[in-house]
Amino acid sequence: MLRFIDARCMLGERCIIREGDPNTKEAILELMDRCHIEKAIVYHAMARESELPAGNMALIGETAGDDRFIRQWCALPSYFGEYMSAEDFFDAMKQHHVTSMRLLPKTCGYSLRPHSIGKLMDLAAQCHMPVFIDLGTELTTDESYDLCKMYPEVDLVFGNSGYRENRRLGPILEQCPNFYLGTGNYVAHCGIKLFCEYYGAERLIFDTGLPTGSATAAVSLIGYAEISDEEKALIAHGNIERLLGEVRL
Repeated sequence: MLRFIDARCMLGERCIIREGDPNTKEAILELMDRCHIEKAIVYHAMARESELPAGNMALIGETAGDDRFIRQWCALPSYFGEYMSAEDFFDAMKQHHVTSMRLLPKTCGYSLRPHSIGKLMDLAAQCHMPVFIDLGTELTTDESYDLCKMYPEVDLVFGNSGYRENRRLGPILEQCPNFYLGTGNYVAHCGIKLFCEYYGAERLIFDTGLPTGSATAAVSLIGYAEISDEEKALIAHGNIERLLGEVRL
C-alpha cells in the first residue's frame, strides 16, 4: 500500500476555527491514520497567525515524543532586535531537531530579497535545508520565479498552487531546477500526469494543507493519477525523504 508523508500541515489552535476541521493534534493523527499518511511536516499556527517566536517554541512542546511529526520553523529576519539572528536561528533548529523552514513574507511583512532574508537563505543553502512557501497567500507564481533565481542553491517547495497555474508554471519549471511543487491543491485536469510526463515526478511533493485542506482529496489525487507506481511512490514520500535526508545541520 502506498504510504504518504505530508509536507504541509499546521498544528496548534488557530485564530478562526472552521467547523469540521481537525483542530487538535489527536484529530490530525486520526485523519492521518485513515489516509495512510505516515508522517507530516508541521509548523505552528501561532507562528503564522499571531506570535512567530512563541509559535516556533510551542511546536517543540506539542511535538515532543511523537516521531510522526517532522518539525518546521517559520523564519523571520532579525531587525530592531525582534528575533534571534540567522546564525542563532539555525543553531536553535539544530538543537531542537527542526529540519526545514517556512517563509511568510506577506503574513509577517518582510521582503524576500537578499537584503532582508539573504543570511537565512545562505545558511539554508549551506546545510541543504529545503525552504517552504505558499503560492497565493505569500507570493504569486511569477514571484516564485524571482525567488528561485535569487537563491539557486536552495531547494524551494511551493504549496497551494491552485488549478489554473500550468501556463505560468511551465517556463519556471524549465528554467528553475530548484522549484518543487506541492500537490495538495494542484488540481489541474490531468495535472499530475502531465507534470510527470514533461518535468518528472521527482519535483512533485505530496502535501495536504491540513487542517484546512482535505487529506482524503490530496491522497486520492496521487492514488488515482495515471502514472506509474514508481512515480506515485516518489511523490508520496520519496522526494521529500530525499530532500530531508540531505539536510546537514
